[in-house]
Amino acid sequence: MATSTEQEPRVNKVLVDRFLADVFGSRNADAVADYVAPDLVQHGADVPDGAEAFADLLRREFGRGPTADQGTAADASGARDPVFVVGENDLVCVCHYMPQPDPDAPGSTFDHYAFTTYRIRDGRIAERWPSLNKIAPPRPPAPGTPTRTTTVSSSPSIDIEANKRLVVDFYRCVFDAQNPDAVKHFVAEDYLQHVSHYPPGRAGLEEFVRSRFPDGPVPPPAEPLIPPALIVAEGDIVVVAGLLPQAEPDGSGALYPYYVYDAYRVRGKRLVEHWSGITRTAPPKPPGPPPAART
Repeated sequence: MATSTEQEPRVNKVLVDRFLADVFGSRNADAVADYVAPDLVQHGADVPDGAEAFADLLRREFGRGPTADQGTAADASGARDPVFVVGENDLVCVCHYMPQPDPDAPGSTFDHYAFTTYRIRDGRIAERWPSLNKIAPPRPPAPGTPTRTTTVSSSPSIDIEANKRLVVDFYRCVFDAQNPDAVKHFVAEDYLQHVSHYPPGRAGLEEFVRSRFPDGPVPPPAEPLIPPALIVAEGDIVVVAGLLPQAEPDGSGALYPYYVYDAYRVRGKRLVEHWSGITRTAPPKPPGPPPAART
C-alpha cells in the first residue's frame, strides 16, 4: 500500500493536470479559483500575486485569441501535452516543448523548452515559478507541433537524492570550476542534447566548456556559486532552476526575477539527456544582485 508521502506527488500531479486542462485547455480563467489559493505567491515576473490577479491576466490573454503572436509564461503552461511532469513532495514541475522563431534563420524555429513549477498546499496551488525571459516571451507553437513527450522512469531502485547531488556537483565541478576535463566524470559519451544551440555528445559539451572558459580550470567551490533555487526529482529526471535576475527591458535599470531551468535524465550515475529552458533569442546575462527574498 502506498504511504501518504508516496501518494502526495501523485495527487499533486493530478491537481496540476486538471488545472492546466480546465483553465488553459478550456480557456476558462474563472476556473482558476477552483485550483489556486487566494494568496498565490508568484515568484516570476509575468503575473502579480494572488489568484484573482492571475485570473485577470488570463482573461486578457484568452481574450486575445488562441493564436496571439506572443504569449506569457502562463501560456507556456497551456493545454498541450507536456514533455514530462515530475513531482516531489509538495512540488510539481511541468515542461512543455515550445519551438521558437529562429532569429538567424527566418521561417525556421529552434528548440525551446518552457518550465513552470508549482507548490501545492492544502490541495491548492500556492506558489508558482515560471521560466519567463521578459526579453523574449514565448510564442505559442504552430498547430500540430509535436509535443516530444518522454517517459519518466518509475523504478524503485533509483536514488533521487544521489541524482540531485550528481547534478549539483556537475555544475560545481564543471562550470564553476571552468573545467572541461571534469565533464567525463558526470556525462555519458552519447549525451543527448534536446536543444540545437548546444553541441551534442560529451565531446561537444567538453568543447563548449573549453571555449567558454579559456582561462580555466580553477578550484571547484565547496557549493555551487549559484545555488539552486529549485531542484525537483522523480524517477530518472532531475529539474533544477537557478535564479539569475535580469535587467528590465524598459531600460529602467531595475531587475526582474528570471529562473533558468535545466532538466537531466540520469542513468548509471551519468547525465544522459538534457533539456534547456534558455532561449536562443535572449540568453541570460550574468546575474546582478538578487531581488528581495520571498518566504
